[in-house]
Amino acid sequence: MLCLALTMLFSSCNSVKKITGSPCVSNSTTSTQMLVDSAACAVKQMRTNQYGPTIDYLLEISRAVFIFPDVYKMAFMIGAEGGTGVLCAKDNTGFWNGPVFYSMTGLDIGLQGGVASKTVMIFLLDDEALESALTGKLDMSLGADLAIGRLSDQSHRGLFDMEGNMYTVVYQAGAFGGMAFHVGALMVSKDSNKAYYGKGIEVRKLLMTHEHDKLDADILLNALIGI
Repeated sequence: MLCLALTMLFSSCNSVKKITGSPCVSNSTTSTQMLVDSAACAVKQMRTNQYGPTIDYLLEISRAVFIFPDVYKMAFMIGAEGGTGVLCAKDNTGFWNGPVFYSMTGLDIGLQGGVASKTVMIFLLDDEALESALTGKLDMSLGADLAIGRLSDQSHRGLFDMEGNMYTVVYQAGAFGGMAFHVGALMVSKDSNKAYYGKGIEVRKLLMTHEHDKLDADILLNALIGI
C-alpha cells in the first residue's frame, strides 16, 4: 500500500504549478525555471501578507533557507509526502546565492488521514546547519510541522527561543488531520542542477561563490532580500 501511495504521490508532483498574476509570473517552459519562479512567488506572498514580519525576521537571522513551494502529502495510517524545491544561502559577504535544487521525501506513521498541499520553508540558522545540508547529513526528524497560521497573532521576536539550529515554517491548505511521528530526507537533485546550470557543478560552489550566477535566478534572490 505504501508503494502505491508513493507512486500516486510523486506522479502528481511531476509538474510545478504555473504562477499567474501578481506578484510574479512564470513564462518559462523549463521545469527548473518554473520551480525557481514558484519559489520566488511563495516567498513574496508570505512576506507581503500577515505573516511577513515572521518571515522577514527568519530570513534576517538565517544562514540559508530551503523553499519547497509545493509539497504534497497523502496518508491513511502510513503517509508519504514529497516535493521539489531549492536551497539558497548567504555567502561570506552576506548576499543570497544559489539556487541549488533538492527533493524532499517523508514518511509518517500514526493516526492520520487525508490529502494536503503545503509550502515548506526550512531556515538554517548557522554555519553548522548549512554544512550539514551541504554534506547531506541534515537531520530531518523535525517532529510536528509548525503551521505559520498559529504565529500570526503574536510578536515574531518573542517566538524564537530555539534549542536547535533549524526552524520549519509550513503554510498549508487542504484537509489533513492526525498525530504522527515524522521522518524525512532532503536530497540534492543532480539532474535538475545540471539542467539549470548546463553542467554538473559542486553544490558548495553554487552557494558560496558567484562563478556560476544566473540572471534568471535573480527573481528568487531579489525576493529573499525583499525587492
